[in-house]
Amino acid sequence: MDNQLDPALLINSTAPQDPNSTRTQSDAPARPVPPPRGLYQWKTLLNLLRGADLAAVVAAGLLGHLMRFGTWLPNTSSAHLFLYLSSITTVVSLHLSHSYRVRTVKSFSEQLSALFVGGVGALLAILACGYLSGSLHDYSRIWVLATTVVAATLLLANRIAVTLLLRRGIASGHFLERIVMVGANEQADRMIATIRCEESSNVRILGMFEDRINRPLPALHGVPILGSTDDLLAYVRQNRVDRIVVTLPWVGSDRVDALLKKMRTVPVRVDLVPHEIIWQFPAIEMERLGGVPLLTIANGKVDEQMGMVKRLEDLAISSLLLLAASPVLMLTALAIKLDSRGPVIFKQKRHGFNNQIFDVYKFRSMRVADSAAPNVVQATRGDARVTRVGRFIRKTSLDELPQLINVLKGDMSIVGPRPHAVQHNHQYAGIIADYFARHNVKPGITGWAQVNGLRGETDTDDKMRRRVEYDLHYIEHWSLWLDLKIILMTGVAVWFQDTAY
Repeated sequence: MDNQLDPALLINSTAPQDPNSTRTQSDAPARPVPPPRGLYQWKTLLNLLRGADLAAVVAAGLLGHLMRFGTWLPNTSSAHLFLYLSSITTVVSLHLSHSYRVRTVKSFSEQLSALFVGGVGALLAILACGYLSGSLHDYSRIWVLATTVVAATLLLANRIAVTLLLRRGIASGHFLERIVMVGANEQADRMIATIRCEESSNVRILGMFEDRINRPLPALHGVPILGSTDDLLAYVRQNRVDRIVVTLPWVGSDRVDALLKKMRTVPVRVDLVPHEIIWQFPAIEMERLGGVPLLTIANGKVDEQMGMVKRLEDLAISSLLLLAASPVLMLTALAIKLDSRGPVIFKQKRHGFNNQIFDVYKFRSMRVADSAAPNVVQATRGDARVTRVGRFIRKTSLDELPQLINVLKGDMSIVGPRPHAVQHNHQYAGIIADYFARHNVKPGITGWAQVNGLRGETDTDDKMRRRVEYDLHYIEHWSLWLDLKIILMTGVAVWFQDTAY
């Protein structure tokens, strides 16, 4: 549970602005900017290919059974288990052979190579497991052979379909990665030339950012210089950008480090181009953009957290919780109405993804003041503004339940950094260098900081620094399993912690 403003102020207005705030254009975009679509379209395509491959192998098993026995479905549970485990094994083997990497899908020849390696590996694994378990003789060899031939045909058809879909999509302006580059130098010039020479390139270079514009610059093949690295932050917050590519030499480590501290506060993946000598070795396992190897140095997990898996997780959990908690929601609303005058729900302005301001919903836990409060005042122990019911719902975090609606709307996530009041954001951004990096993902109802004892009032700068450290750790190490762990830990934290009041 987090701190709230006086409800009378919050219902009809935004949080007051600090006149001494150092807010810049980069802090809040003039208009909401949707997340970049290029990387998400690639992830969607790869997930569709995985699903199509799994369906293809299952279909091949059923068709092979029809060809051998005259019926679609196996008539024993062990045969069903063999079919489905073999299908999963095949997809896992294809994954291990890098069949579902962007670099592989871009090249039909690499797709064929990965398909051959993954398919042979899956077949050997299935035969070895059947032999070692002594169950291989239970299944018809003709069924296995027919399934293998049909599966190979269908998997090949999937790759032909993906290649055609990808070529048509790129020609129509889809699957494009929109990048900006930092560092106008000879390496940047060579990178631009390499990308533009690649056939069917899906990279669109939006522009270049450079601090030292007074020195002679290379031609850069007509790519415009859009400003300094300070201008970059504002540009990213107001335009769709998939990547920031840093082309500075590694010997300038101090300059790269300073740039990294700036750029990690925007929700865009940051990649560093290695020395040119590495470019000529395609076997080196590094991601490549237009043939140029890249090393991700910041925000490598951001695109995953803004992608389909995280959104499906939010929709499923928030829908189930709203349904299960509907009696509690109604009883809480009734108790608030009977306890004190004023609305049951109030809206508070907070920063969300990419510093975009949204209205967060909460159950009202404070008395409605007769006049608007001039500043954001955090709730403290024994705060006279908190009602009797409000004290209970804040203690149990029931006041946060309406934020499930924020999750359904897409403003918030079930798990993520807790959103702070707008005025607090401007206050702490001037104290903590990486503070705005918390906004690289959607804010959450609960978070890694909250289940580690940092729930409730942040009355010192040190507490806020620790909360930011936990939030950034969560962003950099996100996984679906970490989310589930935090959700389970939240119940324990709410029950035992005594920091919410």
